[in-house]
Amino acid sequence: MNKPLAATTAAIAIIALTAGIVISSFMLSRFMLKIQHSTEKSITVKGVAEKLITSDLAAFKCSVTAKGQTREEGYANLAKAQKLLLAKLDALGFTAVMREDENISCDAHYRTVKTRDKFGKETTNSYFDHYELTYSVRIRTNNVNLVSTNVLKLHELALQKLNVSVETPHYFINNPEQYKLELVNAASASAAQRARTAASHSGSTLGPLMEARQGVIQITAPASNETSDYGVYDTRSVQKVIRLVMTMKFSLK
Repeated sequence: MNKPLAATTAAIAIIALTAGIVISSFMLSRFMLKIQHSTEKSITVKGVAEKLITSDLAAFKCSVTAKGQTREEGYANLAKAQKLLLAKLDALGFTAVMREDENISCDAHYRTVKTRDKFGKETTNSYFDHYELTYSVRIRTNNVNLVSTNVLKLHELALQKLNVSVETPHYFINNPEQYKLELVNAASASAAQRARTAASHSGSTLGPLMEARQGVIQITAPASNETSDYGVYDTRSVQKVIRLVMTMKFSLK
């Protein structure tokens, strides 16, 4: 064998050997990483915190409606109905500072009349019937008990032949964020205790916190299981339950 050919063959062998060593090292490192990852021990738990709170803001809307054959007559009749409504609100304790007037609406109403000619052909015509005007007022107050106790009494205006409408009250919490830190602390403590208990029963000890995720705040009626990914805010109940879930991941020793 000539020397150039031998040298070339030797070089190829060295390159192949080197490549084999590199590939083997790479495969070994991946194998070691998998083993290290598979031996990593952790536990993920959820902690829940709830707090019963009372709404501190209430709001509802009520309105009166009057009719007239002309706009002038309609506005005159509405003025009388409005006066009776405001007097009733005052008598029930819904004072002027709680009231927010809304615009007065005026709608023309028509009646439909169907007729037939002597050949039996039907014709439909619309004729003006009356104007209908509505005055609405929104009540907003921190006196939640006043609303829950007296709102239904507004229907007594119907005894005066007044066309009155009262919407269902809505109850709110002025600042739900004020409870957030308290709930986070309580939910985190609950999650840590659960993790500690589970670890002890599995022959491990709880290590450092690796990850924590806070869920959205859910504000529901008492004894409700309603939840939403975007959070629930119940406004129908005076008493509410504010709920928060913390998801926490701990390492295990």
